[in-house]
This record gives sequence, structure tokens and C-alpha cells, in this order.
Amino acid sequence: MKTFSIDYRSSPAGLGTITDTNSDDMILITYTGCGLVEDPNYTHTINFYDPAIEEDGWWGPIIPLLHQVLKSHGVTEVYDSEEGLNHPDKCDSRLHFKLQDWIDIVNRYC
Repeated sequence: MKTFSIDYRSSPAGLGTITDTNSDDMILITYTGCGLVEDPNYTHTINFYDPAIEEDGWWGPIIPLLHQVLKSHGVTEVYDSEEGLNHPDKCDSRLHFKLQDWIDIVNRYC
């Protein structure tokens, strides 16, 4: 199973990671100003660039593209501890959301 784990920590951490329970590979998702474009600790890095991120001050403008990338990588779940506390009815006890449910939640902030 492939999971995207959002990372709300400081910007050097990146937006989050894609992990696969059947592999040791980890893909880092970054955007301009958040995370290293070539972080050697990850198998691969996907970096988004959109001037609207800087203008808006958050990653909301790339949600549609992020959704497409996660789906294309076979991600089925998103781990989000913050939104899990805000929406316990939409996630399981491990704070894992179905991908579409999580996308619907973060889109509400746009």
C-alpha cells in the first residue's frame, strides 16, 4: 500500500513523503521554498514550482497537481495527524484518510 504523509513541520522538511509498504523507496514531495530539490535521503524528489505558492503563502495552489501526482504514484491513503484530529469521522484510528477524502478536506482551505 502506498501512503502520502503530509509534513507540517518547518519548511526544510518538504511537503511530505510517499512510502510503499512493499518497498524501502521513499519519494519526497517539495515545492519552491520548502524542502531540498535533491535530498539524498530519498529515492526520488518531486518538486512543484508555482509562483502562486509564494503569492498565497501556502501550497493550496498546487492541490490539483498534487492530487494527480499522488494518484499516478498509486497512493491510496494519506496520513495527516492534524486533519485527523479535525475530522475524526473521515479517517481511521491511525489518522489515515482515503486520498479523495483528504483532498476534499484540504481543498476547503482554498
